[in-house]
Amino acid sequence: MRAYDIKTERGREVTLETPDFLEQARQLLSRSLPVELRMSGTSMSPAIEDGDIITVEPITDEPVKQGDIVLYHSRFDTAVIHRVIRLERALSERCIVTRADAALHSDGPVPMHRVLGRVRRVERAGERIKMVVPMRSFTQTVLTWLLYLKFW
Repeated sequence: MRAYDIKTERGREVTLETPDFLEQARQLLSRSLPVELRMSGTSMSPAIEDGDIITVEPITDEPVKQGDIVLYHSRFDTAVIHRVIRLERALSERCIVTRADAALHSDGPVPMHRVLGRVRRVERAGERIKMVVPMRSFTQTVLTWLLYLKFW
């Protein structure tokens, strides 16, 4: 998913892949300020659709849990907004595994220190959208388990 800052005065588009966006988001969230973005793309559909306005808030007292949609700093120095599908402990470090809602494959493990914030609000056409975990079809669930267990 791509995003651009809706509060930009010059109207310049800033995508999640832009280092400027990552740094700006990190600075705002570290000061406990929310980041508001207009999203572009369909990778997080149906939870976040093209044109939705999302609010990302810093991770505070409530720990990240399965089903949360988080903003994190990827290993490719880009910002990513995906859903947490599981929590793991890799070596001595806690990690999350994420996936876009419209994707079949998960992302690699992400160390918790790279998680910048959690999506708290989604607005679509001026209305607040309830954040729910999408139901996966039986076929998607079986394929996910087969891939996880590596039967082929």
